[in-house]
Amino acid sequence: METSILLHAEPDLVRPGYEAADHSAPDRPFLLTHGMRAYTDTGVIGHPSHATAAKGKAVLASLTQDFEAHLRALGEAEPAA
Repeated sequence: METSILLHAEPDLVRPGYEAADHSAPDRPFLLTHGMRAYTDTGVIGHPSHATAAKGKAVLASLTQDFEAHLRALGEAEPAA
């Protein structure tokens, strides 16, 4: 998801080779205490090869729409027209 968001919003920040950087680490019981380095040398866990700018655009649109409702509930946004 993160790679898709960057491909949409800031594609220059995505390193070349992300398409071949998939790394599976399904069992990460100590991620919060040991950090990512305990599970990957590259900092990648997941499948960035599945990322697309279109997915990133859709994720950001969804997050924006969902967050708008929270802001309206707090009185921080105008109701949608």
